[in-house]
Amino acid sequence: MKVEGPYGCFTFDDTCPRQIWVGGGIGITPFIARMKHLAAMGEERPPQAVDLFHTTADVDDDALARLTADAEAAGIRLHILVDSRDGRLNGDRIRAEVPQWRDASIWFCGPAGFGQALRRDFAAHGLVVARRFHQELFAMR
Repeated sequence: MKVEGPYGCFTFDDTCPRQIWVGGGIGITPFIARMKHLAAMGEERPPQAVDLFHTTADVDDDALARLTADAEAAGIRLHILVDSRDGRLNGDRIRAEVPQWRDASIWFCGPAGFGQALRRDFAAHGLVVARRFHQELFAMR
């Protein structure tokens, strides 16, 4: 067995007034950990506004209820999209839900192709992705 990682340096540290988190499928994991940490910090948590987009193919009501509770405890605005019901998440949809996206950093964990598509899309709309788009290296090795 060979154990590797982590690779993406997902620290959530930046000075942007807003963060947009995107967790695709199991890529929600680092965001759950961060929400639990922020909830435990209470009044000490950073003042950034956070929008979390979670897109999934499966509906697990218990898991989504726990995710909703974690977001509420951390003061995070949660957007849940079920692919078959809501369609696919893309840059246009994120920008429509978060009009202040130009002031945000984006933190992504999910399928690599999805992350690359979002990165290209936001770059085409003027986001300085070299500094503001953080992607966890999410792939089976």
